[in-house]
Amino acid sequence: MRVLSFAAVGFHGREWRTRLASAALALATLSIPASPFGFAQGDPEFTEGSAQPLEAFVDLAPDFASKIASALGPGAAAVVAFAPEQSRMQSEVVRLLAARGVRIVERGDAALVAGDCSMNLRERVCVAEIRRGDDRRVVMTTRVRDRAGDGGTEPIVGIELRPIYTQRRPMLDVAQAGDRRLVLTADAVSLVENDPAGARAIASHPITTARVWPRDVRGRLRVAASSFEAFLPGVTCRGTVTPFTLACADESEPWPIGGLANNGMAPSRNAFSTPDGFTFYEAAPIGSARWLVVGERGVLTFVDPRGRAAARADPADHAAGFPESCAADGPYVVADARAPDTNADTLRLFRVLDGTRLVPLPSTVTLPGALTALWSAEAAGAAAATAIVHDINAGRYEAFHISLSCAR
Repeated sequence: MRVLSFAAVGFHGREWRTRLASAALALATLSIPASPFGFAQGDPEFTEGSAQPLEAFVDLAPDFASKIASALGPGAAAVVAFAPEQSRMQSEVVRLLAARGVRIVERGDAALVAGDCSMNLRERVCVAEIRRGDDRRVVMTTRVRDRAGDGGTEPIVGIELRPIYTQRRPMLDVAQAGDRRLVLTADAVSLVENDPAGARAIASHPITTARVWPRDVRGRLRVAASSFEAFLPGVTCRGTVTPFTLACADESEPWPIGGLANNGMAPSRNAFSTPDGFTFYEAAPIGSARWLVVGERGVLTFVDPRGRAAARADPADHAAGFPESCAADGPYVVADARAPDTNADTLRLFRVLDGTRLVPLPSTVTLPGALTALWSAEAAGAAAATAIVHDINAGRYEAFHISLSCAR
């Protein structure tokens, strides 16, 4: 294997030959200079390609920012710098970091984050060195380079993840209700108000029922103007936001799951069924009255307009559909994958071709924990989804808004 080396300039001086391993590319160091973090492209070992435009790396930004945010920790402050010719990539990473709660500053007592993106004949790489006092960490995101697609007109699509609410108790779903949010748990619906100091629950109503929940209880919210509905196994609750009211009944109603006809969720169950009896766990709309569902045994299955299985795809526990994202270049699907020997899941991006085939795309995002729910937006044409993540290490549940970023 041929090792490509990059000249490196650290935050406090030149550092040579710091080896960073990846599957097929070894980086000797980062191109990170002393203040104001300029990049020494004139160095003889600087590999051509570090000045690639944003379009060559934009799909790496969500996962790259996710890893940087995880290394910084919750509520951290950071100074972020890339090479001048990568200012657009820097802006994208800064935006994603801010969305994950990182405070971006220009100076002061903050972590110093210097990033660089480059490529060789086989891979595209983004690397960041993070310094806080004497502590130094390096994070890296790599993707196999698709040379056939370089310079083409296909959209470059990436997964965007934005945190919207966090709490200690298990959450089933979160929904926007005007300028407030509704949070569904197994025993209550709470009304959350955005406060300058952070989101906080201002009211809560218990879910009254004689039902016994299944071990992995699931729930879904649907908001329409000032009224809302909450769906649980064998229970349907209805209420209003202003004034905040809630009334529940032990009855099964069809759930809002991407427009796919269903019989709701029976008591003591955590799966759905279509009117024809097809059992599934989640439904991702892909347009033209078709869906990709998580079927029994965790297999992604294409469903035709009649609600019948048409083809099978990859295994997954969760999936969300984006049928009209990126100027109708889709449809796209986001599905999960469990990283071995970890408590964290990863979101993967696919494009749907011919209505029955998934083509994996380079964009992935590492979540801060295990994905417990992934709900596609119910409104026609909506290009969003809601994810609930259990961060076992931090002992909390976090809700995320998922969308797609598009560039050409």
